[in-house]
Amino acid sequence: MADIFFSWDEVKSAVAGEWLLPAAGEGVSGVLDDSRSVRAGALFVAIVGELADGHHYLAAAARAGAAAVCVQRPPTEEDLAVLRGCGCGCVLVPDSLAAFQSLALAHRRRFPELFMLGVTGSCGKTSTKEICAAVLEQRWPGHVLKTLGNTNNHFGVPRNLLRLTASTRAAVIEMGSNHPGEIARLAALVEPVCGLVCHIGAAHLEAFGDLRGVAEEKGDLLAGLAAAGMAIVPAGAEGLDVLRRHAGPRRVLTFGPEADADLRCQYLGLCGDGYGLALTRRDTGESQQVVWPLGGEHQAKNAAAAVLVGLAVGLDLEAAAAGLRQCELPGARMARREIGGVHWVNDAYNANPDSLAASLAWFAEISRDAQRRVLVLGDMLELGAASERAHRDALRLARRMFPRDRIVTVGPRLAREAAGMGLASYPDVAAASGLAAEMTPGTWVYLKGSNSIGLAKLMPA
Repeated sequence: MADIFFSWDEVKSAVAGEWLLPAAGEGVSGVLDDSRSVRAGALFVAIVGELADGHHYLAAAARAGAAAVCVQRPPTEEDLAVLRGCGCGCVLVPDSLAAFQSLALAHRRRFPELFMLGVTGSCGKTSTKEICAAVLEQRWPGHVLKTLGNTNNHFGVPRNLLRLTASTRAAVIEMGSNHPGEIARLAALVEPVCGLVCHIGAAHLEAFGDLRGVAEEKGDLLAGLAAAGMAIVPAGAEGLDVLRRHAGPRRVLTFGPEADADLRCQYLGLCGDGYGLALTRRDTGESQQVVWPLGGEHQAKNAAAAVLVGLAVGLDLEAAAAGLRQCELPGARMARREIGGVHWVNDAYNANPDSLAASLAWFAEISRDAQRRVLVLGDMLELGAASERAHRDALRLARRMFPRDRIVTVGPRLAREAAGMGLASYPDVAAASGLAAEMTPGTWVYLKGSNSIGLAKLMPA
């Protein structure tokens, strides 16, 4: 068997359940909630998830070599027979997700000296996480763990914590929320020493009500910091007073284009093959200019936040800024690709009014010499009572910024608004599937909408 990750005593202490079948050996080689990833000696935690129920895969986990399974309802007789035949233990707990999180917390506490950064915000979380990790690599090259993709919820955060190793010197854990109280619960698992709120904006308003409600939720990250922790927040944030209240006595540093920000960022626009920005420290007056791969003023703000993190771990301004040049964003975030002479700009991972406005400004900048531009805008979800006004304002903004360009909408919310503005609209991506064939070489196509709308499917294979 591989090295012991948790002894049986440690497992029993963390999950405090009833053992229906005894487990053999000295402990487990790992803790997993995906039966497809089970390896010899692992503990498989059967979680009732959003799309699948792990209890349906107990037999598969046992046959893959699991040392034990953790369940919140008794296995069927058929599954019990497979577990016995494979020598696989079984522990019954009240809540398997809570057990999974308890194991992740126990593992996180093995590393009290770790620089643990928690990142949250209404938009830009994943970008900021990636930028922070690139900066921290300047301090601890090869020893920085970061959230994989956007696994930022109550399933994903424990998965990332369980990836910590003895060689990890810093970790950047992204935390998302769409209901009140979720950030507080995630912060209790992560136990960050530094908390970064990258943005307060109009996201998930159906749950949070207004921007101050958003700030209350995001501020829970700061309330969950270690007593000697540090909070990093946007200087111009709506609800900045709320964030400061949550931070309490902890040190608070601010970033943004505002003159009184602790780290001021000034976006300089296109600069050769990249984008320029200037960073200035308020405490010392020191400045640094850098050209990096990410465009847009919103990304310049994220860069300033990440540089503050670098300063917090002992980097000087020049070294922290150097980390920005190494940053790359995953997935459908400001991704540019030329296919058959058509320039596709895919920023359709997610959308809310603030991220749309920032992304539109960036697209206008990079496509200013385009022969032809087509904007494909998808619905923005989870905006609650503000949805109708937000979609109407979004289309007005797009028309004002791109008065001579073609604008197309996809989704029922935008379709209602588009009809009154004389814009082409499609109820869903399937109906809009012919758009790619209409694009001619030299055209720049911009895709922006909530992920579930699926605008990325409009791009040619």
